[in-house]
Amino acid sequence: MFTIDYSKAQEFATITDGTYEVVIKSAKPDASKGGTDFMNIQFKIRDDFEQKFKNNLIFHKIWVSKETQQYNSAQVNALAKAAQLPDGAKYAGVEEFLNALVGKHLKATVRNEKSEYNGNTYENLNVKKLEKSSIMAPTQVSAPTIDDSDLPF
Repeated sequence: MFTIDYSKAQEFATITDGTYEVVIKSAKPDASKGGTDFMNIQFKIRDDFEQKFKNNLIFHKIWVSKETQQYNSAQVNALAKAAQLPDGAKYAGVEEFLNALVGKHLKATVRNEKSEYNGNTYENLNVKKLEKSSIMAPTQVSAPTIDDSDLPF
């Protein structure tokens, strides 16, 4: 049996403006319907300590510039620095870079903003700043190795 408690429904309410500790849940190359390439990054608000909106997702895109046909270097490097990828690291391509980001912890500052496109107004949660995490990532402890000689039977 379980009981419905509306006071706990806020956990999945609209994420408010603020700074959140996040983990990169997924990072993949993608393209818009019009064919413009972008990095499609999903941040999950961390749930390993108390903060608002834990487990909610924040969607972040880094677009290829129409003028240069390159990803915005400042945005890519800010993401890499916040995720603590090694300075000077080289990646064979976008996919390898994005794979290196998955599972990394960082801090994301977001703001709800309105935008217009083709006469329609949209509400968007935009990532405004990325920083190194203030909280250490949970440590991964490996299980002890046990063989037959350790067993009492």
